[in-house]
Amino acid sequence: MPDPTAARPGPRIRFHRPATSWMDALPLGNGRLGAMVHAGRTRDRIALNVDTLWSGGPRSHGVPDGPATLAEVRRLLLDEGDPAAAGTASHRLQGPNSQAYQPLGDLLVDLAAPADGDCRRELDLTRAVATARTGAGPVRTAFCSAPDDVLVLRLRGDDPFDVTVGLRHPHAEGWTLHPDPVTLAAGGRVPAHVPPPHPDRSEPVVYRPGEGMCFGYAVRVLAGAGTVTADGGSLRITGTREATLLVAAETAYRGWDRVPHDDRRRLLDAVRATLDAAAAVGPYRLAARHEADHRALFGRVQLDLPGDPALDAVPTDDRLARVRAGQPDPGLAATLFAYGRYLLIAASRPGSQPATLQGVWCEDVQPAWSSNHTTNINVQMTYWAAETTNLPECHQPLLDMLDELAVSGTRTARSLYDCAGWTAHHNVDLWRTSWPVGEGRDDPMWAMWPMGGVWLTRHLVDHAAFAGDDDVLARRAWPLLRGLAAFFLDYLVPDRTGRLVSAPSTSPENTYRDPSGREVSLDVMATMDVWLLRDLFRATLAAADRAGHADDDLIRRVRAVRERLPAPLVAPDGRLCEWSAPVPEADPGHRHLSHLYGLYPGTAVDPVDTPVWAAAARRSLRARLDAGGGSTGWSRAWTIGLWARLGDGAAAAEGLRELFTHHTAPNLLNLQPPATFQIDGTLGVTAAIAELLVQSHNGRLRLLPALPPDWPDGAVRGLRARGPVLVDLTWRAGRLTSATVTAAHDRTLVLTLPPGVPGPPRVHVRAHIPTTLTFPH
Repeated sequence: MPDPTAARPGPRIRFHRPATSWMDALPLGNGRLGAMVHAGRTRDRIALNVDTLWSGGPRSHGVPDGPATLAEVRRLLLDEGDPAAAGTASHRLQGPNSQAYQPLGDLLVDLAAPADGDCRRELDLTRAVATARTGAGPVRTAFCSAPDDVLVLRLRGDDPFDVTVGLRHPHAEGWTLHPDPVTLAAGGRVPAHVPPPHPDRSEPVVYRPGEGMCFGYAVRVLAGAGTVTADGGSLRITGTREATLLVAAETAYRGWDRVPHDDRRRLLDAVRATLDAAAAVGPYRLAARHEADHRALFGRVQLDLPGDPALDAVPTDDRLARVRAGQPDPGLAATLFAYGRYLLIAASRPGSQPATLQGVWCEDVQPAWSSNHTTNINVQMTYWAAETTNLPECHQPLLDMLDELAVSGTRTARSLYDCAGWTAHHNVDLWRTSWPVGEGRDDPMWAMWPMGGVWLTRHLVDHAAFAGDDDVLARRAWPLLRGLAAFFLDYLVPDRTGRLVSAPSTSPENTYRDPSGREVSLDVMATMDVWLLRDLFRATLAAADRAGHADDDLIRRVRAVRERLPAPLVAPDGRLCEWSAPVPEADPGHRHLSHLYGLYPGTAVDPVDTPVWAAAARRSLRARLDAGGGSTGWSRAWTIGLWARLGDGAAAAEGLRELFTHHTAPNLLNLQPPATFQIDGTLGVTAAIAELLVQSHNGRLRLLPALPPDWPDGAVRGLRARGPVLVDLTWRAGRLTSATVTAAHDRTLVLTLPPGVPGPPRVHVRAHIPTTLTFPH
């Protein structure tokens, strides 16, 4: 039997062929800079991004008759019972669409002579280093350094070689210059406006002179014994066995609510200063500093799922094809788990912007869904693994965004709804869009969802719980929760029974049939709203208590309003209702699973504490999948997390096979049909795998709650539970054999062990002292 703790090569993504598209390129990043490495036989193209390079600029949205429009929508919905007419009226509340995340440009590296042999490429996730080599040609090694804020590309050959280096970008007002003999700089201006691609209409990207964010970037050559020549718009390196390229970039961003500056010299000076500092560090120290920084985060957690050791050397796309053909490969699942953590480290660091729909990587000027922060599932899923896989630092950009979004959302709350506090809807961008987007033309199933701030702030509450830090709850979460609670105390409205409801309400992006058979989206109160508001009010009460505000008038109102919320309904067929009544579904296999939020990522539905709701959630999930649900990568990842919370490892394993088969690119990035890259599914499955192994909600530490049957042997080190508590596990033949827990504080842990595993129901642990439990096999 293989030893799951035995040393194995670190996780890697590898190919034995050149890159041909975004879906087989290799991503690098430091949170601020993104680089997608397309290595070829004679040309390497590295597509570059910077986290603050977005179209547009600061703006606001108000509707003079917003409160009156809301009242009209509610009259049509609550009094007239006409959700179709209410939906039409709600169009008047929609504002401008969000702006789009933008590509920076490309670094082009052309080798003078092609080499014979295979083009072998590899991404070492443990070191965050991409390498490529064709035959006996020079080895290219690339990494994106967080300590020194540069992309580094080293070329080393056994024989002297020549190479030409260039820069290009797709934007307006472009410029190129040589600030010194070994540096090439370029820049330009991104669009003033980028509409989202829409299947029913085509709208152009808009460039306007003097409008839109300016940017600059540069490459510097450290050529060793070679010669560097500035040649027009390129740099030519000749006769060298080793060369190092350093790339730095800057944008004119000054803040979410400030117009970007328009000073090219300022951009160029900032880029040159970064390059000067990196060059002074030198190639070897740059590599050492980068690797130490990355390992400090990535090395906290390790998942081992032993399989055939020979597969470690097989190209990733071939391994993926084997899994699609029904061959077992637990190691590929472990690599995917590690890849999600790698991508979060690469896309989200303290001080950076939050990861977009495409992380920090985007190649299109008009990207799908604007590559924005979509808050009705996608950006949240991107960060689900931050706490459980011990990357709380990488959570910070999302948490920091909340403070800015609350300022924008305060204006939206007052101008659109005449409510106190703050709110946010389903699209957010660099400029902190908080209003319902759609420009008066889009279906309210997207726009009319003022719950974005509630779900996002749940992340801050969870961050405090995993850290065991009441100060975070009192100091950071309380002001945001207080503002959200104030909004919904004003926003909620009584229905005919006296319950307080969130009309007009939607279940994100989904629709149902009204009594006349029309497909409609507005409801009195969708089930997801119930779960979210229960979460909000519970967290608000807890934070108020920690902050010393338990007797505030707002808190007294929260307690009273909480009792008037409706409860989620169970339909006659035993399923959990998605809407306020068991209405006919227009799309029974819809990709969203919003009504199951209370099961995961929420915690209100628990097979132990609320078995009736858990059984109803199980029936709903199975029915959704049987009707074709889980049809996107992120949706399938969500189903795996839901099965984990239900304790069904076999169903989760089937979901993982479906994800590999239908929603995974050759480089293991997540696919949105037909072939659009989104980062959320890859990170979401990492979070789901963590949930299969350890759960810590509702006061219990659950060990191997949903182990997939095709992972009979394995080990995991460093998963993080609430408290915080670090957990290491080993298992053999599908049975838990040992668990080591290390808590930050003295405490008693309530344990839930897998069925048939004898052990103590509670264990007392001392702060920072590992406690190991062994279980007879």
